[in-house]
Amino acid sequence: MINAERSLAYFGYTLISAFRLEGSHLFGFQKSFELFNHQQSYYYLLPAMDLPEFVAPGKQYSVMHTNLSQFFSSSNLNNQFTFQYDFGDNWKISLNVESIETKEIMLHDIPRVTGGSGYGLIEDIGGNSGLHEYIEAFASGDLDHYYQIFGNQLPHLRPFSLPIANEKLKPEISILKRQYEDNE
Repeated sequence: MINAERSLAYFGYTLISAFRLEGSHLFGFQKSFELFNHQQSYYYLLPAMDLPEFVAPGKQYSVMHTNLSQFFSSSNLNNQFTFQYDFGDNWKISLNVESIETKEIMLHDIPRVTGGSGYGLIEDIGGNSGLHEYIEAFASGDLDHYYQIFGNQLPHLRPFSLPIANEKLKPEISILKRQYEDNE
C-alpha cells in the first residue's frame, strides 16, 4: 500500500527495500499495452537516460517527475507493468495493481508491505538463474564457488517476515532516496 502522490522513484525505492536489495544499480518501470494490434511500451527510468537503440523517442520518462497517480491514469488502459532492477542481472518483477482507492489513512501507516514469501533477491548473484543455483548450493552445502566470489561474506538466505519487512521499510527507503537522488 502506497500513497499515489509519491513519485515512481519513491515506489522504486519501496520495491528495492521490500525485495531486500541494496540499491546499488539502476532501475526502471515498463508499462506496455496493445494499441491497434501493435505493442506499445513506455519506459520510466532512473536515471533518465537517452537510449535510442532500445527506446523510441517520446516513450521514455523520468521516475523522478512522474507520480503514481499519473502512471496509473485511466488513459494507461491497464495496471500491469514491470519493475526492472540491475540491467546486468536483469531482475524483472511483474506487478499488477489490484485496486486504486481513496482512503482515510494515517501517512505514517504507509507505505506498507501486505504480504510476501521466499528469500528476497541477492545483488550481483547472476539474476534469476544465479539465485536458483545459489539456493541449491546453499541447501547442499557446496558453497566453494561462492566463497571464491564473496569471500566470507556469503549472501544470507533469510525467509520473508512481514513484521521485519515493514519495520525496515521506511528507514531503508530514506537511505535509498538519499543514495539515488544525491547522485542524480
